[in-house]
Amino acid sequence: MALSVVVAVALTGCSDDGKAKDTGQQAAQDFLAAWQAKDIAKAAGLTDSPDQAKTVLTAAQTQLDLRQGEYAPGAYTKADGDKPATLEYNAKLTVQGIPNPIEFKSSVPVVKVNGKSVVHWQSTIVHPQYTDGAKFKNSRDVPDRAPILDRNGQKLAGPTPAVAISVWPAKMGGDAEAIYAALADPVFDKDIPKLRDAVAKANPDNAVPVVTLRQDVFEAKARAKLAPFGAAIIIKDIVLQTSDKAKQLVGTVGEATSEILQKKGYENAGAGDQVGVSGLQARYQAELAGIATSKVTIQGAGDAQIAVLAEIQGKPGTPVKTSLDQRVQALAEKVMAENNGGKNAAIVAIDTKTGQILGAANNPANGANTAFTGQYAPGSTFKTVTSAALLQAGLKTTDKAPCDNTLVVNGQTFKNYDGLEPIPNADFRTDFAESCNTGFISQRDRLQNDSLTKTANDLFGIGQPWDVGTSTFDGSVPPAESANELAASMIGQGRVAASPLVMASVAATIESGTFNQPTLVTEPAPPGKLASKPLDPNIAAQLKALMQNVVQNGTASMLKGVGGDVGAKTGTAEFAENGEVLTNGWMIAFKNDVAVAVFVEKGKSGGSAAGPIVQAFLSAV
Repeated sequence: MALSVVVAVALTGCSDDGKAKDTGQQAAQDFLAAWQAKDIAKAAGLTDSPDQAKTVLTAAQTQLDLRQGEYAPGAYTKADGDKPATLEYNAKLTVQGIPNPIEFKSSVPVVKVNGKSVVHWQSTIVHPQYTDGAKFKNSRDVPDRAPILDRNGQKLAGPTPAVAISVWPAKMGGDAEAIYAALADPVFDKDIPKLRDAVAKANPDNAVPVVTLRQDVFEAKARAKLAPFGAAIIIKDIVLQTSDKAKQLVGTVGEATSEILQKKGYENAGAGDQVGVSGLQARYQAELAGIATSKVTIQGAGDAQIAVLAEIQGKPGTPVKTSLDQRVQALAEKVMAENNGGKNAAIVAIDTKTGQILGAANNPANGANTAFTGQYAPGSTFKTVTSAALLQAGLKTTDKAPCDNTLVVNGQTFKNYDGLEPIPNADFRTDFAESCNTGFISQRDRLQNDSLTKTANDLFGIGQPWDVGTSTFDGSVPPAESANELAASMIGQGRVAASPLVMASVAATIESGTFNQPTLVTEPAPPGKLASKPLDPNIAAQLKALMQNVVQNGTASMLKGVGGDVGAKTGTAEFAENGEVLTNGWMIAFKNDVAVAVFVEKGKSGGSAAGPIVQAFLSAV
């Protein structure tokens, strides 16, 4: 056994011709692989000068603001006398803020140390002209950020004087705790533990962004708090894009952080740039920001330029145009603020002829964009879609459909909303006007389990992917798996889910007779917009008449006095919370060529909770 082990070791150390195996190529390749994986400690450990290698590799990566380095091995040359073995490699560097990769060739020398092949460290491994004491410099001149416009080309987000505040870790010293205490003031709205972590991980000589404040706020509430800390606080005057209208849609701009810069769309941005943080400002970061005029160089002693690695002529940002109407947007925000009853709520208004979004607002105004991304059972507002499916199946609005107190489906009892008295001789038109659940469910045998799915998808685009220019929830109407689930789906319960935007689109489709996918951004037009699709004219006319009758003779009678051609549908959707059954209030409506949807979380009913908001909006639109 001992002999076989000795032989095995001997065999692994020799080549076929009896000469020692050259392990230099593998050593160099391992170094490049670790370097490419950003494991600098491992790469440095494969050299004959680990500490120096780690220092230089780390500095080079920081100086470049390197997103990713690719180092492809090339030709290998064996050692020859005093000349070390070398492995050539092709570098392809993706540098933050530089649109195109920087490419060059260099080489990795390899020597033997105590019989082991290791990389012979020298700075020129990083780049042939990156000699000892050299450094990379990435100079950038950022263009002004382009504006976000309304449908008439007027600015929604415009320039505002502001101050970008950063800390300089190397200068914080003994004042660090006092600085953190000052920045804990609410005016800075900063997560201090997170800031501590960012400072700990940062290069001591790299600024760490803290917050951006409007200049008037900074002067009034912040300057004095930071004055004692001198050079440890970096204050930079900037021009910030802010919006007074449609803030949740337009979004915000702030100083780029390392986390933001790793996201798709931020490749052309650099540390310290003002970048989109949310909303359209984030979605269209690349278009709005443009490209900075940049120059990447290697500099030697006294900042003398040794080499130019990249030089980019910048381009100004491109404005983003939206479909928003500033008058309608202001009205949506006003009626939402004045009529929400202290509850979470949302409103969306759409041009029925085009699908273009005219305005949207939420309560709270600084919370989630429920108007576009909320996912809720739409309740009886979904009876518009159910009615379309029933009409397709041959139902006539004059067909008898008694409105009983309750209706049992396979042992499950469905009931109407509190206060609705039985209507024994009701026809379907009356059931729609009074929002009678039992009258609707009594017609379930006309439908297949997937009928509502097909109608929602084919006629109203629900469940198809909409690219309106920002994040949305586009609805879900899965096929029913039982008669009970079909019954629930018919009245907008069960697994049916929609956003206010989806239900506003339903109202718009019924008013115009054509499904036009909602859009928020018109230039640049989002790709993949769904094609417009007209409804059967007979069905469209009947659906419109049903909604008009809800105003004249049904649950939306509060809209009678708003003027114009008005139709509506109320909705009250049940949901369970902590063992209690609660309700959300809905209403969808149209007036002439404007459609609107309102959602009120935990509203008692559609008429009482959403009705006043719709009434105030349509009265003034």
